[in-house]
Amino acid sequence: MDTVRNRIKAVLEAVEQMIYSDRQPVISVKIAKADYHFEEEFHREGKDFRDFGRNETWGELDQHYFFLADVAIPEQMEGHTVRAVLNTGATDIWNTDNPQIMAYVNGRFAATLDMNHQFIILSEHAKAGETYELAFYAYSSAYAGTFTGTNFFRLELAVYREEAAGLYYDMQAVYEAADLLPEDNLSRIEGFKALERCINLLDLRRPGSAECFESMKMAAQELEGTYYADRRPNPVTVHSIGHTHIDVAWKWPLRQTRQKAVRSFETVLNLMDRYPEYRFMSSQPQLYEFVKEDAPGVLARIRERIKEGRWEAEGAMWLEPDCNISSGESLIRHIIYGRRFFEQELGAEKNEVLWLPDVFGYSAALPQILQKSGIPYFMTTKIGWNEFNRFPHDTFLWKGIDGTEVLTHLISTRNYQKPGDLKMVGNHSTTYNGLQNASQLMGTWQRYQDKDVSTEVLTCYGYGDGGGGPTEEMLEQSRRLEHSIVECPVARQTGVKEFFHILEDKMDKKRLAVWDGELYLEFHRGTYTSMAQNKKYNRKAEFKNGETELYAAMASLLDQKYIYPQEQLEHSWKLLLLNQFHDILPGSSIKEVYEDSAAQYEEIFAADEEMMKTAKKSIREKLFRYRAEKNEEVCAVWNPLSFARTALIRNAEGSWQKITAGPSGVTVCRAVNSGEDNCFTELVMEENGRPVSFKTPYFTVRFDANAEITSLVDIREDRELIQKGRMGNRLTVYEDRPAEFDAWNIDEGYLEKSWDVIDVEEFKVLENGPETAALHVRRRFQDSMIEQTIRFYRHTARIDFQTRVDWQEHQQLLRVSFPVDILAHEADYEIQFGNVKRPTHKNTSWDRARFEVCAHKWADLSEPGYGVALMNDCKYGYDVHEGVMGLTLIKSGIFPNPDADQGQHEFTYALFPHQGDFRKGSVVREAYDLNCPMAWEKVQGIYEDSFSMLQIAEENVMSDTVKAAEDGNGIIVRIYETWGMRTKVHVNFPLAPDAQVTVCDCMENFSGVENADMTRVQDGWSFTMKPYEIKTLRIVNEKK
Repeated sequence: MDTVRNRIKAVLEAVEQMIYSDRQPVISVKIAKADYHFEEEFHREGKDFRDFGRNETWGELDQHYFFLADVAIPEQMEGHTVRAVLNTGATDIWNTDNPQIMAYVNGRFAATLDMNHQFIILSEHAKAGETYELAFYAYSSAYAGTFTGTNFFRLELAVYREEAAGLYYDMQAVYEAADLLPEDNLSRIEGFKALERCINLLDLRRPGSAECFESMKMAAQELEGTYYADRRPNPVTVHSIGHTHIDVAWKWPLRQTRQKAVRSFETVLNLMDRYPEYRFMSSQPQLYEFVKEDAPGVLARIRERIKEGRWEAEGAMWLEPDCNISSGESLIRHIIYGRRFFEQELGAEKNEVLWLPDVFGYSAALPQILQKSGIPYFMTTKIGWNEFNRFPHDTFLWKGIDGTEVLTHLISTRNYQKPGDLKMVGNHSTTYNGLQNASQLMGTWQRYQDKDVSTEVLTCYGYGDGGGGPTEEMLEQSRRLEHSIVECPVARQTGVKEFFHILEDKMDKKRLAVWDGELYLEFHRGTYTSMAQNKKYNRKAEFKNGETELYAAMASLLDQKYIYPQEQLEHSWKLLLLNQFHDILPGSSIKEVYEDSAAQYEEIFAADEEMMKTAKKSIREKLFRYRAEKNEEVCAVWNPLSFARTALIRNAEGSWQKITAGPSGVTVCRAVNSGEDNCFTELVMEENGRPVSFKTPYFTVRFDANAEITSLVDIREDRELIQKGRMGNRLTVYEDRPAEFDAWNIDEGYLEKSWDVIDVEEFKVLENGPETAALHVRRRFQDSMIEQTIRFYRHTARIDFQTRVDWQEHQQLLRVSFPVDILAHEADYEIQFGNVKRPTHKNTSWDRARFEVCAHKWADLSEPGYGVALMNDCKYGYDVHEGVMGLTLIKSGIFPNPDADQGQHEFTYALFPHQGDFRKGSVVREAYDLNCPMAWEKVQGIYEDSFSMLQIAEENVMSDTVKAAEDGNGIIVRIYETWGMRTKVHVNFPLAPDAQVTVCDCMENFSGVENADMTRVQDGWSFTMKPYEIKTLRIVNEKK
């Protein structure tokens, strides 16, 4: 059989060589440098062109060029299909940086070229002597200079021989499918026999002759008549959708992403003109908005294809964000703005599928967010990248923390694994960059784990990240694979939404599995920490946007003349959402991306500050009542959180005073002293002035010579919290050299090599007053400096570690740990709109894989009756095992950003020992308090009073968002239950006591079922909230 196989392969290669004939190099090519400015028409005037040699190379770091050639159709090409074919010498089809080209024919933007799309069709019926001006706007590598100066620009004209191409694709599909099967497989034998009959009809005595091409027609007819037309239907269908996954930033800056989107979408549109069956899907409205701004003609053509039903604008979110770190409200805004753009700007149907093929893990809060946003389906592939454990299902119901379920399908595309192929053993990864060939269709079904549930599976195919999506070859192959060749599943061009409808209709629901909880990715754990400053920006911007919306909504409720800044707020949110892309926020992009990101965050902060200033001015004018005695000074305290709280402020003399403010609004009050003695701590000092022990109203604390905590006794419980012989607040540096994906990964073995940070240069008492006391520690590690203020309070048991770091290390990871004397088999971690439990042991491979996990503001380890929470104001990477609570502070990888995490860092983490579990201990509120400090100002002649937008009686229910409704009708309040406890909730709106309150979904649409539970009571509204439920309320003030 090998003899037959080898003969077929040789003939197939010979036919491929004849797809292009009469090749004629274009000798005269000119070059000119260009800038980052794309236009839909080309004009040669004003460009400094020079001659460019055929053996000359081009390409500089993040550089553009124009190439220009005037060509004429030779006589021998008369009547044929003529293409201009470009060869740059580059051979890596997955090279996402270089080269990528926009092509113009006679001044009109006509095509795009890249590693996988290398020709322009000049004419399908060429006329000898006809001339064309060919211009090319070419881009070279944006990353690291690896490919700088290595590109050729070798252009040629060639005749495209449809007889050869058609026969080649006919033979290739059968050959590749048959060749995957064992030699004694009857389908393989049948396929090779058909191919042998086919090639026996070929006349290859004079390759490229008229007789040769005529024989190709006969051979193709033979294969069609005796093989393709006689296929028995395969019961398995691989629903296939063209796709190009474009990272909004990664190894290139945003300005290059804009061009990648235009180039890729133009390639898709050109192929759609030639392949009427071709269907394509692209998510991420952010990309379409770029195209709208830069190439409106391209977007207009996309709209037409959407109307035809061939281009699917689907995916639900503004872009494909990180789903570990982004807040719950951020994820909802992704859906609000994403769906609105698709429906209003593109005329797309209502989105139903959350499409996140490449995101690094999926929060257990997502199913409820999706269900309450009208998104019934979810698709990813990334869980197939798990490091240790193969995820057991590909079609299943995914259940979130509140019990909501969403139908989920994991694309299982990969190459077919031949029996005994040792290279594939243990490799269970899948891809969202499919090739639409026999191997991958067969591999998609082979890898699919729920064959008893469905015979309908999904693949998406096409090159991503500027690779242009599907190719001519893929579409030609797809046509052949629609037949049941060999044992290959049937390919069918299907939209993503249509696939899920078919899947839901045909699947065996009785056999459908349920996965309860987060979809944790056993990989890319370093993305919880990489580029720490960017993550801090994100946390602060999420809070700042929410705070701005609260005061703007409050002002709009009080002042009819106040204009709610809807457009400005949406701009702030969209900038934030842009920077939550899954290679920006995780910290896995090049340096320039973070320079752009920092500027955009500063723009958010400045805009929000200006909007808040205006809103607060309006609120003051409407609410504050003035005294006759104008000189009496009090504080106006702005509290955006939905519970009353106490904080400390410094007076003019520099002393700390206490203020208390009501929820969700502004309180005018007096700052007061505690009335206690001058100092609330008892100190024991060493002779050298270093503190040995500290006694506060809550704790007795002992330190060693390295300023580490050797003992922490909770006076309330007479309980030692630090494990015997261990040290609390231990800072440790670990060697961090992952085997691959430097910025993304922390490998399990990183614990093997470490250094404790014990070089203490200074340890002293910073202050000791009636409200707070603080110690100062300065430590050095190699070329880096770590300074901490350890602060204790009278009004709370929280201990803050306010930290400043000058970090000058590379591939070294800084962590802090607290070995607490708590015995618990699980720890609680905050996620979006709730929390999850994770094991503190490593009994199974699934437990072991979670050696680093993501949490938001806190993690808690509790026994019945007592616990400890470790909080933070901008960190996400946690590890709680065997009683040791750890938080990763800095990662400092070198790829793709060699300067990652270098320089100044400021952050706070906090230890919060408490009575009871995290619920009784008020951990959720304390963590919010750490992250959202109250703003205050001195005012004169104002009566003391409190003005709240919202009051919630139950401690376990938090307000997350207060904003104007998207349609302008009323105020939206989004609340959620934080303890996992069914609760009868009482809320009131003091500034709008007569308002009508209704329940909406997250998209702000009326929810009839939930409104049935709403009851007006004397002082507000009452309703039931289920465990971890998100509830969105619309408040319409009828007596404004």
